[in-house]
Amino acid sequence: MSIEGSLEFALALPMLAPEHFLPLAQAAESAGFASIAVPESVFFAEEVSADYPYTSDGGRFWVPETPFLDPFVAIPAMAAVTERVKFFTNVLKLGIRDPLLVAKTVSSIAALADGRIGLGVGLSWIPEEFKWLGKDMRTRGARTNEAIEIIRLVQSGEF
Repeated sequence: MSIEGSLEFALALPMLAPEHFLPLAQAAESAGFASIAVPESVFFAEEVSADYPYTSDGGRFWVPETPFLDPFVAIPAMAAVTERVKFFTNVLKLGIRDPLLVAKTVSSIAALADGRIGLGVGLSWIPEEFKWLGKDMRTRGARTNEAIEIIRLVQSGEF
């Protein structure tokens, strides 16, 4: 029994220097990767009031100077130098973004990149992001659910 065609691989990009994005996208496509996951964060403060939830000691594993491109800038640039590979956010902190602007941005990217974009969404663990963007961290789950609905409605043409 063959499993050919049923297994796909995604390249999860780390936080890396901007000059590496385009060559890595081209290399991933040449190597047969199905998709590329692009990380997202609005910004990182030197000090954050919450522990990073994905390390045993709560510390971040990157230095404050680490570049962090916006996925809505990086993805179209990579799509312009590739033909087949798909892209998605890993993960977009949807609860701190305006859902109509996200829907417009994703629709625009999809139009230019032949639909090769998807959204991976999350909630964010950084209290400062919510404070600095004027959002209530306690209601992030409900806002994220509402944003998903709004984006789906806009994408379907029903909004």
